[in-house]
Amino acid sequence: MAALPMPDPPFLVLDLAGVSSWDSWAIGAIISTAKRVMTNGGGFAVAASPADLLAHCRRTGVERVFGFHETVEQAAEELRPGH
Repeated sequence: MAALPMPDPPFLVLDLAGVSSWDSWAIGAIISTAKRVMTNGGGFAVAASPADLLAHCRRTGVERVFGFHETVEQAAEELRPGH
């Protein structure tokens, strides 16, 4: 994701539906992408996270940095201007 061009300001919903496994590298990639988006004045949210990943993010405090949502639609609504 680091090489992708970003709109100005960037808003990104990361849809994790279908993800069946993850590791610390994956969490690092998510955090790195979130920092890139938010540093550039945008918004970042995660949708449809596997339950065990969400539980891990809650335990480690990552959940407080950006939003986790059940659906892409909920995440997109959260990022809409004026919300």
